[in-house]
Amino acid sequence: MSKTVLTLKGLSKSFPGVRALNNVSFSLAEGEILALCGENGAGKSTLIKCLTGANFPTEGTIELFGKEYSEISPNLARESGISAVYQEFNLVPELPIVENIFMGNNPGNGIFVDYKQMLKRSREFFDSFDLKIDPTAPVSSLSPAMMQIVEIAKATMLDLKILILDEPTAPLTQKETEILFRIIRELKEKGTSIIYISHRLEEIFEICDRTVILRDGEWVGEAMIKDITRQELIRMMIGRELDSYYPEHISSATDEVLLEVEKLCGNGAENVSLKLHRGEILGVAGLVGAGRTELMNVIFCNVPKTGGNIRVKGEDFKGKNPWDAIAHGIAYLPEDRKRLGLLMDKSISANITSASIRSFCKYGFINKQKENECVRHYCDTLGIKTPSYKKEVQYLSGGNQQKVIVGKWLSTNSDIIIFDEPTRGIDVGAKHEIYEIIYKLAQEGHAILMISSEFEELIGVADRIVVMSEGTLVGQVERDQFDKELLLDMASGNR
Repeated sequence: MSKTVLTLKGLSKSFPGVRALNNVSFSLAEGEILALCGENGAGKSTLIKCLTGANFPTEGTIELFGKEYSEISPNLARESGISAVYQEFNLVPELPIVENIFMGNNPGNGIFVDYKQMLKRSREFFDSFDLKIDPTAPVSSLSPAMMQIVEIAKATMLDLKILILDEPTAPLTQKETEILFRIIRELKEKGTSIIYISHRLEEIFEICDRTVILRDGEWVGEAMIKDITRQELIRMMIGRELDSYYPEHISSATDEVLLEVEKLCGNGAENVSLKLHRGEILGVAGLVGAGRTELMNVIFCNVPKTGGNIRVKGEDFKGKNPWDAIAHGIAYLPEDRKRLGLLMDKSISANITSASIRSFCKYGFINKQKENECVRHYCDTLGIKTPSYKKEVQYLSGGNQQKVIVGKWLSTNSDIIIFDEPTRGIDVGAKHEIYEIIYKLAQEGHAILMISSEFEELIGVADRIVVMSEGTLVGQVERDQFDKELLLDMASGNR
């Protein structure tokens, strides 16, 4: 039986007015891959910060390798072999990859750095996983997926004993995810213990040995992965039955074409043609780098087109900026909601009306009553959970942040709504709510373009799926032909 490397005993953490963790206890064994599951706001991030020294517990103890502590400092966490890889990268873009990997951990005699050894070990790591990465290149030259791999390489160069991975596959393609899983399995074989956090349940069932479930800051249960079903895990996470992961599919698509793209070029997209009908949910599949987001930025006029035509409701659309797109009823919910979709330090109210503020203005003054009625309507309609519309969106869960963006664009009376990775970083309960919102929008006559890297999600939600690869549209699949392997083959350029 493997020895225990980490034990939490009655761990609690309080902030002013909030008890983020309440009496949480569990253990981690050597060489174990433990899934830490729970909805947004369940306490997972707070718990991680207590283990890495970013937060100190209010109550309880942490036992590391047989030694008990009331709190762990960042230095103690590092010296004990604890390393965390977060969703937000901790890299310096301007510096070479090799210097990022060994930052604060430079081999040498204390005076001089052994740069040759740094390069050697970096190349050995990348070569062992068939990754064509030049360690001397700047981090800024990498894709987000490769930056994630560099973060993991950085962690493995330490005397690593416990690795915490927080949504590690969010920016990765399926091939890159397979590489990550190879790294995880090799670390496990070497005795490294791993705490794995992901809202993608299929990953948990593929890579993890055991799961601990948190809800509202409390431990609600744990189980061996082989002994629990997906439905049971979901029920423990959200505290209720979820009758169906995806809402019952009834297509609302009509023959009316709201958006037509013909041989469109620009921003890496080449000769893309497609039609989007009123009431239709059109899925856009592809691997990371396929050009899906690039295409949407051309349609929304964030980037100029270099060729082809766009027609909106049968008329040529020659928009030059996003305000032109908004005026023609096009809305875009971007992949990076925190950086591009929301004003994080502004209120829910300010965010919901930010794209439609002109409609509330007269003679340079904002009609606050009209604005408040709009905000109240969308908060109620979308089920945005908040004690006040004045609350800054940075304090909302991922699911509620996404709902705020939906409200923002619905307030513009948009007919065509582009959802780019609408459930990325969102827990299973909130995902279900977002799917229901998308269905309701389609039933009300909106036309939906939905980009997702999760083929299962597109299969569960879309009426039809088009597939992109290397900037071009390589085919489409009708609902009665939906198949995950077929979509992957097409996205990989095999068909």
